[in-house]
Amino acid sequence: MRYYGVEKDIVEIKEDDKRVSIVGTVVRKNTTKYSMIVDDGTGEIEVYTDTLFDIGNLVRVIGRIFKDDTSRLSINAEIVQDFSGFDVALYQKVRIMEGKL
Repeated sequence: MRYYGVEKDIVEIKEDDKRVSIVGTVVRKNTTKYSMIVDDGTGEIEVYTDTLFDIGNLVRVIGRIFKDDTSRLSINAEIVQDFSGFDVALYQKVRIMEGKL
């Protein structure tokens, strides 16, 4: 069974989540570990990926949740999309409206 990426704020991510989708800004990257820290305004999470984006880039990450070697929740990215030009404020409004349905 293939799970779909559930849209979440980073603060909402739990260990038992299978696959998530987040939108956030790259705030740090580590070329040695091929990872980047993504911040969505609710928290930060380390994303392991083959493609590193520049600091300041807005990205959408879809991937599987796992605990890293320090027992922190991280994402093993399956898809990372450049979201430059994406209207984050409108996106947040839509997510709030969806939650009220």
